[in-house]
Amino acid sequence: MARVMITCPETGKPVYTGMTFDWHAFESVQIGEKSVPCPACGKLHTWRRVDAYLDEDGGGA
Repeated sequence: MARVMITCPETGKPVYTGMTFDWHAFESVQIGEKSVPCPACGKLHTWRRVDAYLDEDGGGA
């Protein structure tokens, strides 16, 4: 499984959303608007599926 990540708009650092998917499922899943507290800047970031990407090394199998 891979971790679903977004990029912090304040710092440009990657932020883990708390979600994991395999690559195939991530391409087809519909994710509504979500929010995640950012450890990089301390703010709450709202994101959608189009804002996210997978971190191949995350999650473990």
